[in-house]
This record gives sequence, structure tokens and C-alpha cells, in this order.
Amino acid sequence: MNAWGLSTEGGTRADGLAVLTDHQRAVLRCLARGLADHEIARVLAVTQRQVGVVVGEILRALDLRDRMAAVVYAHEIGMIRLPVPYAPV
Repeated sequence: MNAWGLSTEGGTRADGLAVLTDHQRAVLRCLARGLADHEIARVLAVTQRQVGVVVGEILRALDLRDRMAAVVYAHEIGMIRLPVPYAPV
């Protein structure tokens, strides 16, 4: 089990990143940070339509069912690190 409570079957799930282009990884990173398509388009200087196309390519390449699965995937493999919320004891 990993931090999200989902099992990783077979090899490491990070192996899937090898099939993505640098641009696709940049879009996935933005998705994982919670950006909407229009925000990703602005950050990466592409059109919103291009972002949608790339998201579809990512889902197919990684065999994921939807955008949320892509976000979970990115977090599971440690593509981005978010701070752990402080929990007073």
C-alpha cells in the first residue's frame, strides 16, 4: 500500500512516466497541483484546447480512467511534494 491507500501492482508506478513527453509531464504536474485547464494553458503558454488534448494523451498513455486518477497517480509516485498539514497533539 502507498500513502493514498492504493496498491501498486507490478513494478513501480513511476515507470509510466517514461512513456510521457516532457510537455505531458509538465501538464500532469500542473494537474496534480490543482490547476484548471485555463490556468495550465496560461502557465505553459499553450491554448486551453491543447491542454485538453494533452490530458487525454496522458490518460491513454498511463491507462487512467479520468483526471482525478491522474492527480492521484502523480501524488502517489511523488511527482510533487505538498507540505504535511500541521496537526497539534
